[in-house]
Amino acid sequence: DYSRRLQGRLNDLGMTCAAHATRDKPSRPDIPSTYTAQSRQALELVSRYVRVFNLLTYASFTRSHRPILTPRGMRRLVERGILTPKEHEILTDAEVPATQRHNAVLVWLIRLFLEGRQTE
Repeated sequence: DYSRRLQGRLNDLGMTCAAHATRDKPSRPDIPSTYTAQSRQALELVSRYVRVFNLLTYASFTRSHRPILTPRGMRRLVERGILTPKEHEILTDAEVPATQRHNAVLVWLIRLFLEGRQTE
């Protein structure tokens, strides 16, 4: 089942990012470490992009979610804070079919991962 495999790979991505995110060293051994502000921000962006990717992927493959890909549906994603206005502009201006917009978000996820590795 494709959706389970996709879900598994996205989980792998999230776990890999979380495992490699920079943490602040705790002052005592009994206190858990915490992510640095920069790492937390990157992880939150990754998680938001994963949610956007899921929405757009399912909208591309299922008729019941297809209205998300309409101009009104895409505007609603901005109104609900799922997409930023700039992300909306990039996705709607891209010269790809609406059913392929999720691939652009996948590129954003890859870019974040690569940028995170370069800062190590």
